[in-house]
Amino acid sequence: MFWRIFFIVYGVLCLYIGLLKPPFIWNSKKFEIMRKMFKGDLGVQILVLVFGVASLLVAFLVF
Repeated sequence: MFWRIFFIVYGVLCLYIGLLKPPFIWNSKKFEIMRKMFKGDLGVQILVLVFGVASLLVAFLVF
């Protein structure tokens, strides 16, 4: 039960970050390095959204 809640919360947070790009998170050093690795915002945004969808799928299909 704990893991299902964890994956749901993580998935919702990833979707929130990927869709709305809140400045206090999006401008952090971690995301700045990721933007350099993926050569732009779109690659990082897609990666975060994919992690969010995958987490929700794990929560609902596995647990």
